[in-house]
Amino acid sequence: MEHLAGRTALITGGSEGLGRAIAESFAAEGASLVLLARDRDKLAETADALRAKGRVVRTLAVDLTDLQALADAVARLDAGVDVLVNNAGLARLKPLADLTLDDAEAMVHVNLLAPFHLTQLLLPSLTAARGTVINMSSYWAATMVAGRPSSLYSATRGAIESLTRALANELGPLGVRVNAIAPGSIATPTFDREFLGRMTSGQRTAYERYVESAYPMGRIGRMEEVANAAVYLASDQASWTTGTVLKVDGGLTLR
Repeated sequence: MEHLAGRTALITGGSEGLGRAIAESFAAEGASLVLLARDRDKLAETADALRAKGRVVRTLAVDLTDLQALADAVARLDAGVDVLVNNAGLARLKPLADLTLDDAEAMVHVNLLAPFHLTQLLLPSLTAARGTVINMSSYWAATMVAGRPSSLYSATRGAIESLTRALANELGPLGVRVNAIAPGSIATPTFDREFLGRMTSGQRTAYERYVESAYPMGRIGRMEEVANAAVYLASDQASWTTGTVLKVDGGLTLR
């Protein structure tokens, strides 16, 4: 049984990493897709791969920091949207003294204002479909890591969780469900490249020991594990679930 058959899902950051994993899982469950990201080439490559599996895929090449361009792109859509996945995120984990106003504005735009504005733009479609919104948060909203400053990034993740609850309350009478997912560390290409890939062998060993002690499950997550959670929240299996922040973090935030 395809749990998302007949539905169209718009996924931001859908060209690679976690967004692509969610797109692949949604496609496997029968959804048509609208993938939104900045990189046209990556969008085209992902779209071609999913179309080869027989799915309908549209693409929107947009920088989420440009809210007018986002509005223009949504206006060009030729299909209604049943499921919105605000997956794209930006983390600049710098010490407070080094965090610039440009850093702050970029994180606020991508992590908070873009999800807010996109939900607002798609509200007529979501209401007509009695659809659902899935926002991406992070364990950084609730748990800090020694030696890794996260001031404004954590603030934006806390804000998206508050927005999720507020919109669930406001939009529930319209039949629109709003939930969020808060993953722990996930083995994405960006995580491997920007974090693990920069470690020395000694740092990598120390990190592996940290993971074993910090996570009750003893490991970081896989992209498909978050994607499976997104499928559940998007499907009728979660028809009475709204205002929830689903922690998919291997138990990290328990400790």
